[in-house]
Amino acid sequence: MNKVHIVTDSTADLPKELIKEYGITVVPLKVIFNGCEPLLDGVDIETEQFYRRLLEKRELSNTSQPTPAEFASVYNGLSGEGGSIISIHISSAMSGTCQSARMGKDMVPGADIEVIDSKLVSMGLGQVVLEAAGAARAGSSREEVLEVVHGLLPRQQVYFFVDSLDYLARGGRIGKAQAFLGTILNVKPLLFLKDGVVHPYEKVRGKAKAIERLIQLVKEKTGGHKIKCSLVHGNDPAGVEQLRVKLMATLNCGEPVVSGLGAVVGTHAGPGALGVVFYIP
Repeated sequence: MNKVHIVTDSTADLPKELIKEYGITVVPLKVIFNGCEPLLDGVDIETEQFYRRLLEKRELSNTSQPTPAEFASVYNGLSGEGGSIISIHISSAMSGTCQSARMGKDMVPGADIEVIDSKLVSMGLGQVVLEAAGAARAGSSREEVLEVVHGLLPRQQVYFFVDSLDYLARGGRIGKAQAFLGTILNVKPLLFLKDGVVHPYEKVRGKAKAIERLIQLVKEKTGGHKIKCSLVHGNDPAGVEQLRVKLMATLNCGEPVVSGLGAVVGTHAGPGALGVVFYIP
């Protein structure tokens, strides 16, 4: 049976041990501090280094997508091993990464490559990639893996809050949450992802209440069904642990994957962000 290679990009925020365990190929986006040389997300700069520069040195960062040539190089290498390539990426409403991947595909004629716009980001994308990689590792065919992917994409739900909307606004990723700009101090904007765009949900006063509301929301949206979930945080290990403990005590879920927002997603979400990604299996 032909091997199915799973490719994604660094905005999936997958923990390195899972990338290695599942044999996932990750194409890094780039983060750029104060107009300096681009750094490859997760390669040239790790999550801890990124937040240190952001918080301690007060450096401003922006991001850029991989080039078509970078995708073509990855696809060339994998196609040389035989089999098919399924390449799943960040929402095209947030980044030109998917377009670069499609252009990269065109540069590798004859290779069997499927490029998919997930309309997701961070572990919303990451959960789909993990399930696809698990199916591929178990020997599923290209068509079976694609069935898994397309079955999961519309079921992923992403809810999160940020410390400040300034980062989303500065990077142009604020989407419909523009309505929450100017939020007063200590009010946490609760947001969600729909059709690949950030939308406002409600405002919650204080971090503790925002965590409680996140859990309540997941409960409301899943109706007590068993769920698979992941937790994400922007340099807030204590906050995400508090969220994890409360979530596992309240909801019907297994041990969640806990992931820090990498340099690219962290540039736009900012430090202090906390979120839950979930679906009903």
